[in-house]
Amino acid sequence: MTPGPSATAAVGKIRSLGFTHVLSIPDSESRLLHDAVGDAADLELIVPCREGESIAIAAGLWAGGAKPLLLVQNTGLMEAGDALRGCGLGPKIPLRMLVGWRGFAGAEAGKLPIDSAYTYTEALLQAWSIPYEILDRADGLGAIERMDATAEQTQLPAAVLVARRFEP
Repeated sequence: MTPGPSATAAVGKIRSLGFTHVLSIPDSESRLLHDAVGDAADLELIVPCREGESIAIAAGLWAGGAKPLLLVQNTGLMEAGDALRGCGLGPKIPLRMLVGWRGFAGAEAGKLPIDSAYTYTEALLQAWSIPYEILDRADGLGAIERMDATAEQTQLPAAVLVARRFEP
C-alpha cells in the first residue's frame, strides 16, 4: 500500500503557510494530523461539535484577521454543506480545507460495495465549484500550498482531498 503523508511534515507545511488555527474533528484519516496539531504550541487547535460549526468558526476567524485551516472528513463536509454555502461560497471567504476522503482505499482496492461517501465527494466539490487537488502520496504536501494559493487568489473556498491516512 502506498504510504500517506507524514503528519509531522504536514504540520511543518501548515506552519510555513502561516495558518494560525486548525479546526478539526478527528477521524480515521486525519487522527494523527489532529494529534500533531494539538502538540504544536504555535497552532491553535479548535475541536468543534460539528463540521458546519467549524466552517462558521473558520469564517469568523478569517473575518477577524486569522488564517484558519479546516480539517474535516468528506462525510462531515457533506453535513456542513449549508454552512459552506452561507459562510464560504456566498460571502466569498477563502476557506482552506483538508478533506479526509473516506472510502478511497476501499475503492482503490476494488472492494464492493464502494462507500457512497467516496463516490459523492468529487462530484459535490465540482457542483459547488470548489477547486481541489488530491493528496495521495507521502511526497504530495505541495497540494496544501497550491490549495492555499488558490483560495487566496480567488477569495473562495479551496480543498485538498486527503486520499491516504496521515502517517506519523
